Amino acid sequence: MLGAGGKGRHADLVRELDIPAPFDLGEFVAGLERQRHRPIRLCPFSSGPGIPCGLWIGTANADYIYHEQGTTPYHQTHIALHELAHMLLNHRGATQVWEKLVNLLMPDVDPQLVQLVLGRNMYTTQEEQDAETLALLIHEQSGDHPQPLPPAGPMTGAFVRLLQRAWGGGS
Repeated sequence: MLGAGGKGRHADLVRELDIPAPFDLGEFVAGLERQRHRPIRLCPFSSGPGIPCGLWIGTANADYIYHEQGTTPYHQTHIALHELAHMLLNHRGATQVWEKLVNLLMPDVDPQLVQLVLGRNMYTTQEEQDAETLALLIHEQSGDHPQPLPPAGPMTGAFVRLLQRAWGGGS
């Protein structure tokens, strides 16, 4: 269930966005930078156990969107869109700052300058649902779709194609 305003609020927000077609994450982010009048940096990283696959770090001068690099390009884009959705929805999350993670990801930034650190497990469930809904709507509007998985072997390929047909991901 969506929060106040529900899916309509998210659809209104999507209509206000400049979503490039074909979709290009860098171009989309450049449009958000112009709209917000501040830089947004996309930062691929390798997460691990206990570390979120996506993270939004807001400083006084810029927003940093961290997304897992060890996944498919489509999933990387979706993770980044999810974090951008938190930003667009003005989510504030918890007040706790992950100093070790910030120091690892941004060693040259004084931790006192970090105003906002939001990772997936720091949001309320409602904020997570809202961000996921907005990310899905942006992805849907963009026309960007995951590519079919390549078969790894004769039996694997047949099995993957069967799963893709069952889930609507292939022919």
